[in-house]
Amino acid sequence: MLQKLRALKTNENILVAADVLLSSKSSFMNIFLMGFMINISASSSPTSFVVYCIIRYTLMACFAVLFLPFFRKHTVAAWRLSMLFSVFEIICVMTLDAKAIYFPYIIAIFNAAESSLYWRPKMHFDVTEIPDSHRLAFKGRTAILTEIVKIVMPLVLGFLIGNSGYTRVAAIILVISLMQLLLSLCFRPTKKRTSMPAHKMSELYDAIAKHESMRKLLLIQLIRGFVICSSAYLVISQICLYRSTDSSMDVGVFTSLSSIITIVAVYLYRKIRQTSRQKAYLAAFIPALILLPVSLILLPDNPVLSIALYVFMQSIVNGLFDGTVTQTRLQGLLSSHLKNDSYRIEMECLSEVALSVGRVVGLCALLFIIMFGDGQQMLWLAFVESLFIIPWLGMILPKKHHYN
Repeated sequence: MLQKLRALKTNENILVAADVLLSSKSSFMNIFLMGFMINISASSSPTSFVVYCIIRYTLMACFAVLFLPFFRKHTVAAWRLSMLFSVFEIICVMTLDAKAIYFPYIIAIFNAAESSLYWRPKMHFDVTEIPDSHRLAFKGRTAILTEIVKIVMPLVLGFLIGNSGYTRVAAIILVISLMQLLLSLCFRPTKKRTSMPAHKMSELYDAIAKHESMRKLLLIQLIRGFVICSSAYLVISQICLYRSTDSSMDVGVFTSLSSIITIVAVYLYRKIRQTSRQKAYLAAFIPALILLPVSLILLPDNPVLSIALYVFMQSIVNGLFDGTVTQTRLQGLLSSHLKNDSYRIEMECLSEVALSVGRVVGLCALLFIIMFGDGQQMLWLAFVESLFIIPWLGMILPKKHHYN
């Protein structure tokens, strides 16, 4: 019994540490990667980064379906393999010619494989390895530590990149990736995985046709990918910031500030218990979401507005709207409405496909504008995408259920 308790505690710590280490790498492979690709471009264009995003999310949609049998049979191996791909990804950043045409494609392949193989096994272990009596403490500890990392790491990385360069700082991220891989090798599941039979596509289609909530889930994911979750709008805000500041340190400061605002905004949201007040709280941010790109269209190259757009998108849209409200709603739909849990993994994979489709549609439009248009047209795309937040708000909060 004592050995089992120790194993549970060890696995819990490993799961927390894995998420914390992953969070410490996220800004390096997203925000600072964009700046690196823009700086090495002959025309200071974000084209390579947008191509990287399109390839990455397209592959993530494909991997969600192709890796499904592997997720079922070899859950631990899939999780560990994701961290191996992370190591390969950082090595490529350090060694490949960043100006080569193949660079964004190679990085995108490894990043898509890492993301696809990490999260589905991780969500499974969060359920099977953490007792219900300890789940709240586990989630709380993970959230606190990851938020601290999201505040500290952008500052540290911004300072180091400004002094040493992006590829040299990649060595630090490589060490973090290796630590994550070594931790995963120490992970030993305490519960034997019960295999669930795979379903035919016709059976899955019947399940979706039967459950209206599952169709709503796929629609929410589609809009989520188009508007708030790594969407073209979010990328546009990053481009505007990089055009308004000339140092990685500034980018790190504004990213850390965004994390602090996220903590405050989420705390206030979770204090609200009535659905009508929750909707009113979220609706209060919609004018800023729509008017900020319009303001930049009228006042182009305004650094204050560019910074405000970036901070708002990172904190309110990415942190509150997506990271808290949407994620909670999606989990509630799956747990409350999908009675046959054997369909859960297929629905999660299909929802990943819908999410990626929304992302790719918006990013392809952004790529077209960057290649054949100008910055003003890019902001018009952000304005059009912002209008989709209105139907999102109508779907994201239920009438009777509370998922706070």
